Amino acid sequence: MNEHAITLSIPPEKRFHGVARLVVGGLAARLDLSYEHLEDLQLALASVLERDGYLTGPHVTVRLSVNPESVGMVIGPLDSELRSELESEEGDSISLRRLLSTLVETVAVEAGEGGDWLTLDKRVPLKSPAER
Repeated sequence: MNEHAITLSIPPEKRFHGVARLVVGGLAARLDLSYEHLEDLQLALASVLERDGYLTGPHVTVRLSVNPESVGMVIGPLDSELRSELESEEGDSISLRRLLSTLVETVAVEAGEGGDWLTLDKRVPLKSPAER
């Protein structure tokens, strides 16, 4: 199976975050993912979107990709403060990196157009199109 992608750009206001979660939920349903995998993907997305001051532009883009062994999300452009928060392991509080690492297998930040872009990959057992 080749990689397939869905790209969504929304305004940064919290009232639009539900649209991104709905798209993730729809993709998970189409792929017959378990409820646990769906919850992990939606919580990872919400953990980033709900952070105050995370955006650098007038919109946030969420790109979902489907690979043979995983579902990926790329979120951005994000403020460099998010990169600092992801790299921080301060005190006893649960860091954003630790939270995301419990939900997805890959957490990476790369510089890109307009700021930093966060890549999250969730390993999931995908059924072939014939099995769906």
